[in-house]
Amino acid sequence: MAALTTRVPCNILTGPLGAGKSTAILKLLQTRGDGNWAVLVNEMGDVGIDGVIAGSGGAATAEVSGGCICCANGVAVRVALTRLLKKRPTRLLIEPSGLGHVAELSEHLQKEPLSNALELRAVACVVPCDRHSLLWAEAPLYRDMVHASDLLILNRRDVDAGMTSDVDNWARELYPPKTILLADRGACSTDWVDAPRDAITIEQEHAPGAEEDDEYRPKRTFTHIDGSKRTESHGGGKAYVGVIFGKLGAPFEADRLESACATACAFDGAERFKGVFYVRTRGWVLVQWVRNGGPADTQILSRAADSRFQLILCGDEPAPVAVAALESAFMGARGKV
Repeated sequence: MAALTTRVPCNILTGPLGAGKSTAILKLLQTRGDGNWAVLVNEMGDVGIDGVIAGSGGAATAEVSGGCICCANGVAVRVALTRLLKKRPTRLLIEPSGLGHVAELSEHLQKEPLSNALELRAVACVVPCDRHSLLWAEAPLYRDMVHASDLLILNRRDVDAGMTSDVDNWARELYPPKTILLADRGACSTDWVDAPRDAITIEQEHAPGAEEDDEYRPKRTFTHIDGSKRTESHGGGKAYVGVIFGKLGAPFEADRLESACATACAFDGAERFKGVFYVRTRGWVLVQWVRNGGPADTQILSRAADSRFQLILCGDEPAPVAVAALESAFMGARGKV
């Protein structure tokens, strides 16, 4: 990767699955002011949702699907970065998946050849206040994300006041100390993007269940006559079910879509649901849900290329008949053309 006359400022926005990374990036893009920003997204399934969200904010986007983006020497990452840099962005945001290893990614970005084109600045970790205590106690990868970050964005604060107070106190006592930002549904000050990269790089091990021989692997793809495509895959102790709906279909009906999303969130082993849909009475909407995070959250998007969703499940692959029934629920949520 040839050196540019001026290196492009680059930030990493990390955090566990369902923390609100995509929403935080969308808020950043909506308030960024002038500038041609680009976003590199790591998707853990075949059906990309986060890239659609970022694209709705007007940024150039590229997706790297499957596996762990921390292996920045990988061909897919290098190709995606080269394509984005050809658009001459004034800033690059990188969103690893909730299973990404940010310390390793940071190290790669600060070495040649990537360092010739990119200037890594502050690394931020989105902290979900509603699930922080459990994650901090049981998820080594989450602790690694926090330690490798320069600042913490404390998100999902609409919970018990005692819980948010505990998270605030925990954040203040971290060493080395972190810059702390309080977020309102992902929105916070944007000044942090120009802060320098200060965090100490720590030695990182892949979390149990994410070893090289158990990385995400595509399994099956089903294409329907209307152009809709369903993908199913499994790896790292999680299963992924995604659907991209054919463009020939009708818009979704709001009440039927709500019922279909509820079915997805109640699916056995469901951990995370994200979907972008074109609804007849509302236009483009983003639906997000995370286990133990309360009811699904809905936001209006300005645009998207197509309707799609992805469901992340804990444990073994779901029964084919159950997946087919879930897909049928969404197909039935579409009205008439």
